[in-house]
Amino acid sequence: MEKIVARQYKNRDSVQRGAVGSKIALADRWRGFVSHHRATLRDSALRMFREPLQTIITSAVIAIALSLPASLYLMVENIRQLGSNFESFARITVYVEKNAGQRAINALGDQLEAMPEVATATYISAEQALTEFKSVSGFGSALQHLEDNPLPAVFIVEPALAEQIDIGQTHKLLEKIRSLAAIDDVQMDMLWLQRLRGLAEIGQKIVLALGGTLGLGVLLIIGNTIRLAIHSRRDEIVIIKLVGGTDAYVRRPFLYGGMLLGLTGALGSSLMLFAGLLWLSGSIEHLSDLYNSQYRLLGPGFVGFLGLAAVGGLLGVCGAWLAVARHLKDIKPR
Repeated sequence: MEKIVARQYKNRDSVQRGAVGSKIALADRWRGFVSHHRATLRDSALRMFREPLQTIITSAVIAIALSLPASLYLMVENIRQLGSNFESFARITVYVEKNAGQRAINALGDQLEAMPEVATATYISAEQALTEFKSVSGFGSALQHLEDNPLPAVFIVEPALAEQIDIGQTHKLLEKIRSLAAIDDVQMDMLWLQRLRGLAEIGQKIVLALGGTLGLGVLLIIGNTIRLAIHSRRDEIVIIKLVGGTDAYVRRPFLYGGMLLGLTGALGSSLMLFAGLLWLSGSIEHLSDLYNSQYRLLGPGFVGFLGLAAVGGLLGVCGAWLAVARHLKDIKPR
């Protein structure tokens, strides 16, 4: 009898050990993982739609916070683009003396082209300069009454410099050109371009400072929103922990909620930037046409919009993580 009872206990233990030792296939785990994430994302989106006023207000604040550094960044990039466009026209104008003969002009042209610092030297006669001035100035009828041509012959010299123009090197080239014969004056206005570069550098630093400050503000906004959501779902969190739910399981819907808030804020910021560019582009194009320029306003592009969405989503996840890590540990089942 004792042997029969011992055999029954042995069989029961083996059955229990078999149940405990059973394993779930990796594919089933992956399907369950993806299914739970999909359900959590859908539930987080539905919770946002159930509270439209709070969602709109929070997303609008995030959109404004992201739009300010993004718009300033676009302004700096447009200033840099404007400077790079004019750098290609940063040429030296060499005015030839009025009484200089053709032989002296030819010799001057040969000397300019022989300089290693000069890429090209294009000669424009006084007659060509007057014809071009009549066509672009709008005073063609008034200039016909002039007895003599007041414009001198010029050489347009393009320096063979690097992409970033060195002012010291440019001044040395100007002094070298002034030492040549048959030259009345040499001009190259580069001061405004240096000021433009200085403004662009200051703008970049302001973008970094403003972006960091407003990014911290976005973290606080999303963190406060998630904190309120945690307190409103406190009883639900306690029940989940009572039945064995882990902190990662509890944390997941709040992370998705923060990410969705960040993405909706980034979407609103993108719409604001697009509307602002659309509003300004017409005036910029009209002003550019008045100066016979092909300059057009530079937008963020598709990559820029993706980057803005990535920043918004990342800030949302980080803000939610900080809030959950701070408040979730205080919620414990009694």
